[in-house]
Order: sequence, then structure tokens, then C-alpha cells
Amino acid sequence: MVRPRLICALLAVAHINANADAFMSPAAKATSRLILRAEVESQLSSIKQTEAALRAQLAAVQREKATVLATRKLTIGIVGFGKFGQFLAGKFREFGHDVRVLSRSDRSAEATAHGAVGYHALGDAGDVASFFAEKPDVVVLAVSIVSFEATLAKLAPALKEHPGTVLVDVLSVKEHARKALLKSAPASTSILCTHPMFGPESGKNGWTGLTFVYERVRVAAGADDVVERFLSVFESAGCAMVEMSCRQHDVYAANSQFLTHLVGRMLGSIGRLHPTPIDTKGFESVLKIVETTCDDSFDLFYGLYRYNPHSKSTLLCLRKAMADIELRLISLELDGDAVPDESDRPDEPRGTLDHLDLRESARASWESPAWLKSP
Repeated sequence: MVRPRLICALLAVAHINANADAFMSPAAKATSRLILRAEVESQLSSIKQTEAALRAQLAAVQREKATVLATRKLTIGIVGFGKFGQFLAGKFREFGHDVRVLSRSDRSAEATAHGAVGYHALGDAGDVASFFAEKPDVVVLAVSIVSFEATLAKLAPALKEHPGTVLVDVLSVKEHARKALLKSAPASTSILCTHPMFGPESGKNGWTGLTFVYERVRVAAGADDVVERFLSVFESAGCAMVEMSCRQHDVYAANSQFLTHLVGRMLGSIGRLHPTPIDTKGFESVLKIVETTCDDSFDLFYGLYRYNPHSKSTLLCLRKAMADIELRLISLELDGDAVPDESDRPDEPRGTLDHLDLRESARASWESPAWLKSP
């Protein structure tokens, strides 16, 4: 409890300081403020240095942990060995893990080239059984979004025979993957939903700083170690690890990944975009978007639309924005081009009222139920 005498003393000191400030000259006050500001800046600088040191220390600890985990070899099965499956296989092998391949198309040559220990055909039930008989710790589903559920159906019998498997997907849509995995995989199967936010093109020079999103959907007893060792591959490679729910991922992805692909596909369909001698940096960025998005299969683009429940609203917003911008341009054009006759008064707006019916008609067309229900 604070004593009354102490309170009185503190109030007296505050009163003296206040009176002293009142009698200080403007120059003295300015000097005092400069000293105070310098002290605050010095203190802030010291805090920032401590913060940077702690961050560096934490990053070092995380790297050390990831390195230790990576020294314990995993057997990783990759289902689907297209460009992305091969891209992942290279990094898994780089960290010393064994790789097995199960693919619908004949990828035996690619599997050998990427150092895979075994290759199996997805269409052959015997080969699927042989793939799982090699006891992979982790099975990564690197198939397309549209074939994801059909692939799971082919794996389901073998998964029941190997309950300790950790099943990982790398789809660009996460809610769909989560629901399909929970529906098809046995209750004993651990499920890790992930999305490396990069690919063979953007990750060709290393993964440092590139985002890796994941959700531990279901981790069975005793599978924690395998999950941590698998995640350590991406952590050791320098990825920015972001743990996030599948739902939140899809909300963000609809306004980033799908929107980027949508704009890239639209611009790519123009067909006349090419470098010129007077390109701005902005246009160079546009060309890069077209190149990277149109390089991916249309199946991926369709999957981003079909299987992310938030993509349709993004498409609708883009269409509305385009219509609003066009309407605004037409309005300004009509206002500027309208020529008044002799009966017009200078204080009346020109063009707007003359063409109001046209604009209202366009707006009504946009807001009509038929437009809103269009695919």
C-alpha cells in the first residue's frame, strides 16, 4: 500500500517540474525536447537490435532442429510424377530421403533420372499394393485437382492395409482436399494438407523465403515424428512456414492465386501481347503473369475455379468491376462529347441527363437475375 507522505512528495515533485517548465525559455524547451527525442530514438534502436538478435537466434535454432530431423531418412512415396512431382522428388533426394513413384502415365525414365528407388503403375492394382508394400512413411499426392478423388479411390484399399501411413496432399485448393481425404482415408491414416506456394519455375533458384502453407488435419498417435521430419524438408530448404486452416487458405487463394490465373488467362487470350522496344516495368510484369499462368495446364485453372468455393465470388466481383469501369468511361465520354444547342443554359450539366436512360439500362442489365446466375 502506498503511504500518504509518499503520494504528497510525488505530487510536489510533479508540481515543481510543471512550474519549472512554465518558466523555461523557448530555446530551453526545444533543447529539452531534442534530448528527450534522442533518448527515445536511442532506446528504440536498442530494442530493435535486441529484437533482430532474437529473431536470428530463433532462425538458427529452427534450422538446427530441421537439420537434425532431416538426418533421419524418410521413405517418401510420390503419387503422380508430372512436373510438380518431379520437382518435389529432386528436393527430397537432395536431403537424403528415399523416393518411390506411383504414376498413371509411364514415368519410369523420369523416376530413374530423379533417383527414385522404385517405380509403379497407378492403373495396376498389383503395382499399387507393391508400392505400399515398400512401407513409405509418407505418401505425397501430387496429382491434378480434377483427378484427386479418383486417385484416392484407387489407394483406399491399400491404405487400410497400411494404417501408419502419413498422407500428404499438395493441391492448390485445400477445403476440397481436406474433405476428400477425410472421406476416403481410413481413420488410422494421418492427414497433412499442404500447399507449396511455388513451383518448378518460381522455385528453380531455391526455396528460401518461399511460402509453404500447411494444416495438420489429423495426426495419429505415434505419427508426430514423421510429420515433423517431413515438414523439416521445407523448413530446412528455407521456406516461410505458415500453419493455416484449409478454409482460410482458400479464402486468401481466391483473391490471390485464382485472381492471378484468371487475369493471366484473360490477357493471354488477347493473343497480341508481346514485348516492344518501349515496354514499361508494369507491362513487363503483365507479360510475366501471362507467361507463368498460361504455362500451367488448363486443368489446374479449372480446378482453382471448380473446387475453391470462394473463386466464383472473385470472378463475379471482377466482372462487376469491369462493367463498372466500362460504364464510367462511357459516361465520361458521353458527357465530354455532348454539344449543347442554343437553348442550353451554361449552368446546366451537359450530356448526363441526355444519356441517363442509357446508363440506367446498362446498370439494370448488370443487376438483373439472369446476369447474376450466368456461369
